Amino acid sequence: MASLIISRRNFGLGLVAHGITACDRVENYAIPNKFAEKNVPAVGTILNLNGLRVHGYVEGDGSQDVVFIHGAFINLRDWVFATRSLSKLDSRLIFIDRPGFGYSERDGGTWDAERQADLARSYVKNINGKNLILVGHSWGASVAMAWAAKFPEDVKGVVSIAGLNMPFSGVSKLANDSGLLKHAYELYFTSVAKRADNGSIEKFAGRMFKPQDIPTGYLDYVGSDLSRRLSTIKANKNDLLIASQALDQNYTSYGRIEMPVEIIHGNEDFLLPFKSQAVDFNKAIPNSRLHILPNVGHMAHHFALKELSNSIKYIRNFS
Repeated sequence: MASLIISRRNFGLGLVAHGITACDRVENYAIPNKFAEKNVPAVGTILNLNGLRVHGYVEGDGSQDVVFIHGAFINLRDWVFATRSLSKLDSRLIFIDRPGFGYSERDGGTWDAERQADLARSYVKNINGKNLILVGHSWGASVAMAWAAKFPEDVKGVVSIAGLNMPFSGVSKLANDSGLLKHAYELYFTSVAKRADNGSIEKFAGRMFKPQDIPTGYLDYVGSDLSRRLSTIKANKNDLLIASQALDQNYTSYGRIEMPVEIIHGNEDFLLPFKSQAVDFNKAIPNSRLHILPNVGHMAHHFALKELSNSIKYIRNFS
C-alpha cells in the first residue's frame, strides 16, 4: 500500500510555514454565527434528526437519486455551484451539509466517516431516497465509502472525486498520531483567520483550485465566512484528527465492495496526490475505474462535468 508521506509531509510543513508567526488559538478568531450566516442562508430544508439539525437541498425530481457529499472547510453550496450545469433530466440531485458544516450540527462526540454517513443517510431516508449513487469530494469521498460499506443495499455505486481514501502510513501516520498535524492546523488557520480582511481566504482557496483559477462568483456563493464560525473550525479540526482512524476503518472493507466505484482525480492535486489516493485506491476496489485528469488540481469536481456525467451514467447502467 502506498503511503501519503509526500502529501501529508508537504501539507503539514506548508501549514507550519504559513502560520509559524501565530501565537493565539484559531478559535479566538472565529466570527459570530449571525454575522457569518447573514448573507448565506440555508438553501434547502433543515430536519431534526437524532436531536441534531441536518441541512439538505434537492434539485430535480427524476427517478435516479444522486447524493453529493462535500469536502473539508466548505458546505453543500460547493457541490451546488459545481453541478449548476449538470443535467437534472431524470435525476434527483441531493446535496447534504456534513455535520458541523453549513447548517448541519454535530455534538461533542466522535464523528468518524461512518457516523457522518449515518446522519446523512437518515436525511436521505427521510426524503425517501433510494437506489443511490453517492458522489464524494475529498473528505466527502471517505463518508461515501463508509456509507457504501455499511449499507450496500442502499447504494448503486460511488463516484470519488479527489477523494481521501487510502490510509496514512510512515511519516504521515507518525505526524498525525503525534499531534503534529493538529498543531500545524492551529498555526495555519490562526494565520488565515487573523488575515482574512487582507485576502487570506482568497489565497487559501487559490491554492485549493490551483492550477485552475477560482471560478467567478464562487467565494460569494459558497459563503466562505461560514467556515470561520467556531463550530465549523472545530469540525474541521476534529475531522483532521479522526482521519487516520476513519481511513483505516474504511480500508478493511474495500475488498468486499461489489458495486461500481468511479475514481476521478487531477494529476496536479497538491493536497492528495493521485498516485497514492487514486491509483492505489483503484487497485484496492474490485469493480472500479480510474480517470486521471491532466492539469487539474484538488477542486477537480468543478472541472470534470463531462467525467462526472459519464460516471453517473455508467453506474446507472452497471449490472
